Order: sequence, then structure tokens, then C-alpha cells
Amino acid sequence: MDKEDTHFLENLIAEIPAFLHFLANRKMHSEHVTRMWFTPKQIKTKALTKLVQNNRNRVEKELASILLDVIEKFDLEAVDLCPMDALLALNRTRVKTDLTQLRRLLKKDWQLTNKDNSNSYQKFVIWTDGDMTMVDAKGRYFTVQKDFLVQNFDETMTE
Repeated sequence: MDKEDTHFLENLIAEIPAFLHFLANRKMHSEHVTRMWFTPKQIKTKALTKLVQNNRNRVEKELASILLDVIEKFDLEAVDLCPMDALLALNRTRVKTDLTQLRRLLKKDWQLTNKDNSNSYQKFVIWTDGDMTMVDAKGRYFTVQKDFLVQNFDETMTE
């Protein structure tokens, strides 16, 4: 631009009707499919998945880490636990929580269902020296599959 346009604002105002016509009559690149315009499938990327996984709360990440450790140590495909087992395991770490939050995490966030009756299962116990063992227990337990943990948390544990 060689010289200053002193009527720049007036020129912009004069362009408004043409710009509105362009916006109203242009062909959209993507079709309006849902209320939010784009479907979740259209906006899901690896970066978004990673962001969602890294945005989980600390209790959830720590519990997943403990459960993955148990599964690896005892070579399991699934691990059974009651909310109290999870609370006792988390108390060994610096993460503080309560039973209500753990139940909400297991039922709502992880969408698990606990057994209807009090059944016997193998629960894990973490000793004060950090060693883990499996012990017979009885209760209304949840079953967490290895595939679920690997799919949702394994990538966040390795970074």
C-alpha cells in the first residue's frame, strides 16, 4: 500500500451487503448433520483422544495404574475389586479419595456393574513394603478387563 486510505471504514461498511450475500449463498464444505453441525466421528482425532485421556482426574489415573500393575504381576485378563479394595490401594499412594467418588468412577465413568450378590473373588492386597498378593474375599465386586485399561489408560501411563 503506497498511500494511506482515509476512507477505509466507509469502504468496509459499503462491502457489508456483498459479504452477507456471500455468506448466505455459499456452498458448505460439510453438511449440517447434527445439532452441533459435526458428528463426533468427524471431529475425533488422535490428538483429541490423547487430550481426553490426559484430562482424567488423578484418582482415575492412579487406580488404573495400580490395576494395570496387578494385571501384569499376576498375568490376568481381568481383575476383580470392591470399592473398599480400591480405597485401600489408593491410600497407599498420595492420592486421597472416598468411597462415594470411587463408586461413581466405577459405575458412571467406567460404566461397570457390580455383582448382584455377595460372591467370593480373588482380591489384590498391597502390603506396606509395596508387595502385592491375591487373597480370597467375599463381596459385590466389579470386574475390570485388561483390554479396557490398555485401551483407555496405557498410553497415559507410559509418558
